[in-house]
Amino acid sequence: MSAVAIRAARAEDQPALAALWATAFTPPLAPDQWLVDDERLAHTLVAEDGDGLCGSIYGLPKRLRESDGGIAEVHAIGSVAVAERARGQGLARQLVAATLQAGRDADWALLFTGTPEVYRSSGFETFSMARTLAGPWRAPAPAPVETDARVERETVGLGSLRPLHEVYARSREGRVVLAPVRGDRDRAMAEVRMRGATLYRRMQGSTVVGYAIAERRGEVGVLLESAVLPDADAARGDLLAAVAADWASAGVTSCELAVPALPEDDLVMRDFAPEAVRQDDRTGMIRPLGRAARLHGIRHFTAGDYF
Repeated sequence: MSAVAIRAARAEDQPALAALWATAFTPPLAPDQWLVDDERLAHTLVAEDGDGLCGSIYGLPKRLRESDGGIAEVHAIGSVAVAERARGQGLARQLVAATLQAGRDADWALLFTGTPEVYRSSGFETFSMARTLAGPWRAPAPAPVETDARVERETVGLGSLRPLHEVYARSREGRVVLAPVRGDRDRAMAEVRMRGATLYRRMQGSTVVGYAIAERRGEVGVLLESAVLPDADAARGDLLAAVAADWASAGVTSCELAVPALPEDDLVMRDFAPEAVRQDDRTGMIRPLGRAARLHGIRHFTAGDYF
C-alpha cells in the first residue's frame, strides 16, 4: 500500500465515498442519511492513497441526555470504512485518532460497532443497554380502548417527526439517558433511517399524545421507536393495539421491540409480547474527551438515532 494522507472530505469525494460505503458495509451503507447533514464535508475525514480514496470516518456533534439531568456535547463517530486494499495497516485506528482530535472540544465520544471491543486500543470502553425485547409474537386479545381514542397512520418521510417533537422530548427528559436532544438535523436523519415505516399517532382531540413507528420484515414485526407523554400512559396500549392489528393481518410471528426499560413500558409489553425477552445490547463504546460520560440509569438509543 502506498503512503496514506488523511484530510477533510471535499465535494468531489462524494461518489467515491458512496462507492466505498457500498462495499465496506454489510448490508451496503447508502449515503442518504449522510446527505441530510448540510455540514457533512466538514464532519467527514477521508484517507487517500496513490489509488484514490481508501478510507472514511464521520464525526457528528450531538447533544445527549445524561443521568444528572444535564446535556452532554458528544462527538458521535460513524461510517468508519477502509477499502480492502488498505486493511490490516492500522488505518481505522488512524482515522479514529484524527476524528477524536477534530472533536476534542466535546465532553466525550460515542460510537457503535458490531465487532465487540474493537476500539478499546483507541481508549474506548464498551457499555451495555437493554435496548430491545425480542421473541415469538402472536396477536394479544383485544383490550378496552378509550372512547375518544383515535390512532392515525401515515408512512414515515421527511417532516414526519417534527410535529412529534414535544412527545419525544418529554418522554425522555429526566428519565432516559443517552437519548438525543433532537434538533432539525437529528430529526431529518431519523426520518431517513426510518423512512417507509408506519407511523402510528395516538390523538386526543387535535393533540398528539403518543406515537409508535413500526415495520415488518417478512414475518418479523419491528417496533423502531415509541414515545408517550408522561400524563398519557393509556396511549401506549392504544398504539400497540393498532400495531397488533396490522401485524396480525400480515402474519407476523416474532418481534423486535425497541423500547426503553421503563416500568410502564415493561408492563404494557407483557401483554403485547409476553414471550419477548430483554436483549443486552453491547455495541456502544464511549471515550472521555473533556470528561467522563454520565450514563447511570435507563439507557436507550432508538433506530432513528444511529449515525
